[in-house]
Amino acid sequence: MPYQLKSSDINLQTLSFGAFRLYKNAAQKLGAAKYDGRKTVVLILGIQRAGTSMMYWVFERDMGVRVYRESSELSSLDTVEHVRLNPLSSVVAEIDSHRLPMVVFKPLVESQRAHELMAAFPDSKVLWAYRHYQDVAASNLKAFGADNGNRDLQPFLANDPNNWRSQNSSEETRETLRRFLEMDLNPFDTAALFWWARMQLYFEQHLDQNPRVMLSRYEDLVLDPARTMRRTYAFLGRPYPGDHIVKDVNAQSVGKGRVSKLSPAVDELCAAMLARLDNLNERAIQKLEAAHGLATPILASGGNGRS
Repeated sequence: MPYQLKSSDINLQTLSFGAFRLYKNAAQKLGAAKYDGRKTVVLILGIQRAGTSMMYWVFERDMGVRVYRESSELSSLDTVEHVRLNPLSSVVAEIDSHRLPMVVFKPLVESQRAHELMAAFPDSKVLWAYRHYQDVAASNLKAFGADNGNRDLQPFLANDPNNWRSQNSSEETRETLRRFLEMDLNPFDTAALFWWARMQLYFEQHLDQNPRVMLSRYEDLVLDPARTMRRTYAFLGRPYPGDHIVKDVNAQSVGKGRVSKLSPAVDELCAAMLARLDNLNERAIQKLEAAHGLATPILASGGNGRS
């Protein structure tokens, strides 16, 4: 489903952001961004409703970055959902056309093709976005309807190789979902199971062992934005442009979905996956901050800490 700005989204903040984007686009066309011929391509993968729009707002505040939303020129040939990427040759040509230090795009529905995408952009880096499964499930149903979790799981049952939801899914994933769908599940259960299936891709593609991939936890970004983005830019190999890029970040959505009632078995499955991701994330954070000397100065600046 393509992103559509609703009237309720229009406020002083979005108007200000829109004005900034116009200014930024004009400045980039005039060559204001310093470009030394080295371009960093960043792919945001993972799952929808994991705070990737917030990440879009952050990167968009960097004058040297071109950001593509999920529905963009890169997915112009998808006449159904407007999110699947065009042929990679044309995507590469579009990205290569920018004389900018960094280009960011978020083909979330192509997360099952991570290695293919990284091969198309040999020097790219990947941010794998994730968020607490209850918050993702609640946001999913609110945005796309109470039956959306069930709709998202049906392609797995049919083993549809063309539907992005089930494409490249493993037999283990499909068998697990079949087993759970024999139970009496509520809408939050099915939406949480879809979260689990998408997170499975991170491990089934062995992205946890790939140095070009970094986990990007929503809660880290919104609770300690400056520290998180300093760390992210260090991973991307780009200079941090300053704390002004996180001026639009807020934590108002954290925990809102935790009131949803999941079946015990579904909750246990997803909690185990979340713990696995969090453990890897914490270890990676410690290693990256130590390597770049980030922890001490950022903590001293009054960071809020991670949840």
